[in-house]
Amino acid sequence: MALGNVIIKDVDGNIPYSGVSGQEKVTGLLFDVSLQPELFTAGYGKNNESKLKLNDVLYVTNFKSAIKDFGIIERIETTEDDENNVNFLHGIPAYHIREFFRMSGNVDGNGKLYVMFADCSASWDAIDAMQRVAGGTINQLGIWTEQPLWKLNGAEEKYNLNIVKTLNGKAVAMADQHQPLSIVLSANPSNTGSSTSEGKQIDLNKIPTAICESSRISVIFGQARSSKVLTMQKRNVNNTPVGFIGAMMGAVARANVQESVAWVKMFNLFDDDFQDIELGFGDINLTGGDEFVSLNMYESLSPVLLDDLDEKGYIFPMKYAGRENGIYISKDQTCSIGDYRTIARNRTINKSRRSVRALYCLM
Repeated sequence: MALGNVIIKDVDGNIPYSGVSGQEKVTGLLFDVSLQPELFTAGYGKNNESKLKLNDVLYVTNFKSAIKDFGIIERIETTEDDENNVNFLHGIPAYHIREFFRMSGNVDGNGKLYVMFADCSASWDAIDAMQRVAGGTINQLGIWTEQPLWKLNGAEEKYNLNIVKTLNGKAVAMADQHQPLSIVLSANPSNTGSSTSEGKQIDLNKIPTAICESSRISVIFGQARSSKVLTMQKRNVNNTPVGFIGAMMGAVARANVQESVAWVKMFNLFDDDFQDIELGFGDINLTGGDEFVSLNMYESLSPVLLDDLDEKGYIFPMKYAGRENGIYISKDQTCSIGDYRTIARNRTINKSRRSVRALYCLM
C-alpha cells in the first residue's frame, strides 16, 4: 500500500494583479487663455501656428516633445518690448509642463499628458473636447485660468467664491458619461474681478470658504518664490500668479489612487527653483520701483491664518518646521466635507467605476 502524500502545485493567474494599470495616470492640463486675446494672433504664438493653435488638444509624452513638437518653449530672458515675440505666454505653460514631468517621475521621463489652450470665458466645454480626444481616459485635470477665484461682495463682506460650482457640475456631467475625473483648479486669487487699485488688493480675512459640496474639485493657490516665477508674473499684463498647478498634477499622477499627495515622505516639491514659497497675491499694485507691494511670502503668514485657509478647503504649498529642503502639499482635500472629501477617495472610486464598467462592457 502506497504511503499517503500531499502534493502542492503552483498555478498562475488566479490572484488579481493590483499594480497600476497606467490609465489612472492619464492627466490633462487646460490653460484658459480668455484674457490673452493676442496669444495666437501675434508674436510668438502667431509664428508658432504650424505647431500649435487655439483649441488644439495636444498629447505630450515628455517635456522635450512639448518643446520640439509643439513649440511650448521655456522662458527666454528678454526686454519687455520683445517679450511677446520671444516667449509663449511668458513661459508659464512650459514651466507647468516641466513641473508636471518633474513631479510625476523626472523631468526627462515619459508620461501621459493632454494639453489644451482654449477660451473658457463663456463655458468649460473645452473639458469635453479634451476627453473626446483622450477617449475618456483623463483621470485628473488641472485648470489654469486668469478668471478671478473670488469676486467682491460689498466693501465689508467676505468675497464670493467663483467658478468652483460650475466646474464641479461639469465634472458630474463627465461622470454621468462614464468619464469620471478629479479637477484641480488654479484660478486667479490676486484680484476680485476688477483692474482697479482696490481690486488688486486681497484682504486675507475676507477669503471665503471653498467648501460648497463640490466633491469633484479642489482649489489650489501659492507658488514658488523665485526670480523666474516673479518675472513671469510681472511680465503678464494681468499679473496673474503663476501658481503650482504643474507640480500638483505631477504629484497626483505619480500617486497611486489611494495615496494622498500630502504624504510627506513621497511628495516633496523642493527644487532649485522651488526653495521658497509665497501666496502670489496680496497687493499686486506696483511700487515706484516696479515691484509688487506684497505677494505674501510664506514666512509672513501666521500659523493661525494658514490653519484658517486649510479649514476653508484650500490647498497650498507649505513647510514643516525642522525639515530642511522640504516643500509639501498641505492636503489633498476637495471642496466638500462629505465622503468624497479627498482627491484620493475620488480617484479610488473613479478607478472602481471605470474598472466595473470595462468588465461589464466585455460581457
